[in-house]
Amino acid sequence: MDCKTVMAPIKVCLYTDEPAGQVIDFMVEKHMGLVPVTERDGTFAGLISGDSLMAFLLPKSLSAQGSLFRQGAMKRVSFLHETAEDMKERLDALRERPIGEMLDSKVKVATPEMPLIDALMMIKDKQYVVPVVDANRKLVGAISFFSVLYGLNEEYDRETVEKLKTAEREAREREKELKRD
Repeated sequence: MDCKTVMAPIKVCLYTDEPAGQVIDFMVEKHMGLVPVTERDGTFAGLISGDSLMAFLLPKSLSAQGSLFRQGAMKRVSFLHETAEDMKERLDALRERPIGEMLDSKVKVATPEMPLIDALMMIKDKQYVVPVVDANRKLVGAISFFSVLYGLNEEYDRETVEKLKTAEREAREREKELKRD
């Protein structure tokens, strides 16, 4: 079995020169924590993750700690007394920065003809989304745990799942509105 059998098509392109607000809104709307990003010509540029975006929301004093922070030696930093306003200010500034500044461009990719087992090994090694590119590095799809399930099990039909997720979101919104009234 090859990668094209289970890869999910890319329906929405996010570009390196767009503001990060675009990717933040997309991630929230689609409940995705890791998404591929391309150049305007469709060439794969890298992945952006919720983890990497969260790092930009942390106080600068933490990143000034350098290797201690990156190595995880500083796990408890509640002494900083952050306010919601402080974090919101950093989020607003982050939303204006180009997506390309925050990408992880050193990710493994698959090709449509690559054996699926190779992509599964990438996922197992904690690369939760494997971009699928053609011979010119144009992004043609992506593989994740869920796309593998969709591809292998008819019970998880992609369209049905999307309809269920949309209905669930709408029900939550109606519930919120009822609570406000």
